[in-house]
Amino acid sequence: MSQATKKSGKKIAAIGVDRGGTWTRVAAFDRGLRPVCAARWPTRSVRFLPGELVNRVSPWPGGPRAALAIATRGAISRKWKKPFLFKALKNRLNLVDVISDAEAAHFAAFGGKDGILLIAGTGAVAFSGSPGSFKMTGGANPPAGDPGSGRWLGRQYLGMLGRLREAAAMGHGRCASFAAKLLRRAQHGDAACSAMAAAAQHELAALLAAAAAGKRGPVRTALAGGLLDNEHFRDGF
Repeated sequence: MSQATKKSGKKIAAIGVDRGGTWTRVAAFDRGLRPVCAARWPTRSVRFLPGELVNRVSPWPGGPRAALAIATRGAISRKWKKPFLFKALKNRLNLVDVISDAEAAHFAAFGGKDGILLIAGTGAVAFSGSPGSFKMTGGANPPAGDPGSGRWLGRQYLGMLGRLREAAAMGHGRCASFAAKLLRRAQHGDAACSAMAAAAQHELAALLAAAAAGKRGPVRTALAGGLLDNEHFRDGF
């Protein structure tokens, strides 16, 4: 199910897409960078993205002609995604660039300068360096999920309930959604869930340390991702 809002009747000049591991979000702005429209829906395979965007953006005022930029997971590791999206959207929407969601988040955090961005959402990965010279640590997405990630933590929770077999039939986003249930129980004093949350925090700290290995002096860091948006989890980290 998708969610959409319209905030004004003004013509759209630019559209940004954030395709994460769980949700795909679209925001449209007028020439004054004032929000005009927004939409959100559960992330599916990137092969569905062109059709999803055309269906949602085309009816918006000025949507088909507005400059469109897509930030999507996997744009660095799966280089076929960028040419695929340009080809699929040609003569349909005005796509001008495709970057990774990590690049977008890194630029937002450091303004194009050097730093380490730790992203913990459905997956977990650290990006060090600066645009054009990124080094990725983690993010391999093993069968059990990136250690410390939402999917990894969701699997821990399902295992505690004796339901781990169900994870194999779930999409990564749905599996990661169980992390929120675990964190709610941890916040209310559940000892087993608190221990699992602490284990995830330890894994993420180790990932950040690995990304910073060999660097001298103070290292600028930033945190992002749905898991780290949880105030209780972030405070413990």
